[in-house]
Amino acid sequence: MPSYLNLGLYLQKTGIAILLALLLVGCSDDMPEPQSIVVAKESIPSAFELLNPQLSASAKEIALNYVEQISTDLEQAGIEIEKFQSSIITLTKQTSSENLSLSRQAWLDTHSAYELTTLHRYFAAQLLEEQNSLALMQLQYQINHWPIIPGYIDYVDGYPDSGIVHDINVILDSDSLREQHGSFTVSEVTLGFHVIEFLLWGFSTDSDIRSTADYLARKELTPEEIENGYTLAQLSNNRRRLFLSVITDALVEDFQALQSLWLAEAPAIKQRIESTSGTEIIVILADSMSAMLTEELLLRSLYPMLNGDFIKSIQSPYSQSTQNAVSSQLSGLERLLLELQSENGTSLDLVFSTISDEFSEFFYQNFDASKSCLVLLYSNTESDSADPANERETEIVECINLLTNIIDYNDRLKFDLTN
Repeated sequence: MPSYLNLGLYLQKTGIAILLALLLVGCSDDMPEPQSIVVAKESIPSAFELLNPQLSASAKEIALNYVEQISTDLEQAGIEIEKFQSSIITLTKQTSSENLSLSRQAWLDTHSAYELTTLHRYFAAQLLEEQNSLALMQLQYQINHWPIIPGYIDYVDGYPDSGIVHDINVILDSDSLREQHGSFTVSEVTLGFHVIEFLLWGFSTDSDIRSTADYLARKELTPEEIENGYTLAQLSNNRRRLFLSVITDALVEDFQALQSLWLAEAPAIKQRIESTSGTEIIVILADSMSAMLTEELLLRSLYPMLNGDFIKSIQSPYSQSTQNAVSSQLSGLERLLLELQSENGTSLDLVFSTISDEFSEFFYQNFDASKSCLVLLYSNTESDSADPANERETEIVECINLLTNIIDYNDRLKFDLTN
C-alpha cells in the first residue's frame, strides 16, 4: 500500500500524473479491468481477540458500518456539489452581488461536506489495491489540491493582466484545463475547489474581495478593443465567467468519478474486512486517524506555518474558511469514534478504551483542546487582526503538541493491542 506522502510531492517525485490521468479517462475494451481487492487469509487470533472476542467482533462490525457511512457521506457531498453547480449557473445567467454571495455560501457548504470525508479517503487507501489507491489520490489532487498559485489563474495585486483568465492562448474547455492542471508544478493547478475559491473571492493584500463587476458579461467591444483585434470571447470578464463554469462542471465530474470508484470497490472492501482479524481492523482504523492528522494538519499546515510559510500552510485563504475545513475533518474522526456502533451498542471509543487506559483517560482531553486550538489559530491567522509573530508561534506549537499527543495515544493503543 502507498505510504502517506504529501500528495503533491508524491506525484512530483514519482512522475505518475500522466499514467493516472489515463486511468481516469475510462477503460476501453482492450484495457484490463481495475484490480480487485485480494482477500486476506484469516490470521491467527491475537491475544486481544482470545480475551475479548465480543469486542473484536464489534470492531469488525463497526468497520463494516463505516463502509456504509462513507457511501452516505459521499452521497451527501455529491448533493452539495450539485447545489453549488446550480448556484454557478444562476450566477452566470443572472450576475448580481446577491447571487455571487449565494455562490460563495454554496462553496463553503460544499467544501465542508467534502472535508467531512477526509478520513474516509485515508481508510479507503489502506484497503484498496495500489492501482485504485493511486486513482483515488489523483482524483483528490484534481478536486482539492492546495496551495494554489493565484497569479496562475487570474489577476493579483500589481499584476492586473496575469493568469489564464487573461491569456487568450489558453483554450477554456475541459480537455485543455485538465491538460494544464499541474503540468509545470503541482501548485500550478487549474481544477478543484481552491481554484474556484480564488475565482469567487479573489485575492488582494488590502483584503478587498472580488467585485461582482468581474462577472458582468461584456456584450460590446470598445473602439480600442476593436482596433486591437479582440473578440468578445477574449475579454477577461467573459473568459472568467467561462472558466468558472467549466471548472465547476469538472469538479462535479471528478467527484462523481471518485464516488463511482468507491461504490465499485465497497463490496470487495467489506469482504476484506470480514476476512481480516479484529486486531488488524483496529490497527487499520487507528492508522487511518493518525495518518489523517499527520498529513492534513501537521505536515501540510502546522509545520510549514511554524517555519514562517503562512502562504502555503493555509488551506482556504481567499474565503478565510480554513477553520471550517479543519473542523469538518475532525468531526469525521469524532463521528467514527463515538457515533458508529455495533448491534450491541459498542462504539469504537469503547473498543479503544478497553485496549488502552491512556486512550480513555487522555485522548479526548487533547482532542477537544486541539479542536479549540486549531479553530482559534486559523481564525486569527486569516483575520486582519492576527496575533504578533511570537504569540502566533506559541499557538502553533501548542496545536502541534496536542495533535502529537493524540497520535501518540493511537500508537500506544496499537502497542498495547499487539503485545
